[in-house]
Amino acid sequence: MENPTKILAMHPGMQGLFPAKPDRWEFIDTDGNVEQTIADVGNSVEILLSASIEKLDKEMLDRFSNLKMIASISAGFSNIDLDECRARKIAVTNAPGLNSGDVADVAVTMLTSLLLNMPQNHQYIMSDQWITKSGPIRHSVRNSPIGIVGLGSIGKEVVKRLEPFGVDIKWWGPNPKPEISIPYVASLGELAQQSRGLVVCCRPDQSTHHLIDEKLLDQLGSDGVIVNVSRGTVVDEKALIAALKSKRIGGAGLDVFDPEPTNSSRWADVPNIILSPHQGGTTFETLFAQAQLAQNSIENFLDGKPLVTSVF
Repeated sequence: MENPTKILAMHPGMQGLFPAKPDRWEFIDTDGNVEQTIADVGNSVEILLSASIEKLDKEMLDRFSNLKMIASISAGFSNIDLDECRARKIAVTNAPGLNSGDVADVAVTMLTSLLLNMPQNHQYIMSDQWITKSGPIRHSVRNSPIGIVGLGSIGKEVVKRLEPFGVDIKWWGPNPKPEISIPYVASLGELAQQSRGLVVCCRPDQSTHHLIDEKLLDQLGSDGVIVNVSRGTVVDEKALIAALKSKRIGGAGLDVFDPEPTNSSRWADVPNIILSPHQGGTTFETLFAQAQLAQNSIENFLDGKPLVTSVF
């Protein structure tokens, strides 16, 4: 009988996503301390299970001299040094598209809550400002101009959920898509100027680092709100916090941060925000589906067959 393949799950509880683990897999027991496990037995690890959060750069990969594959139980892989993996002939697989609907649910919930002034209404009551029968008045969501930054699988799911609200949707991305009927705006700045709400769901890479900066936030304006479900690095957080505190924009909803986890003190006195701990795509249903896809790819890899999903 051949020796079982040694697999390291980078996060506690990840092993529980594989109730039908193949017999030829051997999960390395971390006893709750992944860092110490890597120091002790990193050279024996053949396959890493990643959640696209931990940084798998050259320095980290150096700790796994026998690594053959990285399986990300997530659509994202921006945490992985792909050039280094190519050089080391490490296969990389991910789980694209499976959590797009879940992420879109969070994005649209945040956006509509911000457009409906929910954070302000909550504070209005909690600060005992409700001393008359008539509270603050808001604009209707209907016909509100909404901009989507990046019309990939998540962006398309956002559109599906927004359309019943009767909003006016436009989008921007680095590459126009003639097959898409939604109006395309030539520049991100123009999209921000034309939008009351902006949903950021573009691919995170070097080209989108701090794509949302001080200038862009000023173009969005004091009535505008922004939601980020991409990655924290896409938004300049310092500029965002300054814009919120000075009321140069109306509100923000964040499911992603830079860095993660974020510190509560960073947001303690920031008005009109909705925060979520990078859980947009984390549902029981999606996690098990992503794990099954990863399992299928790992099994194919061990059998010398093409990966079900391959990053390169």
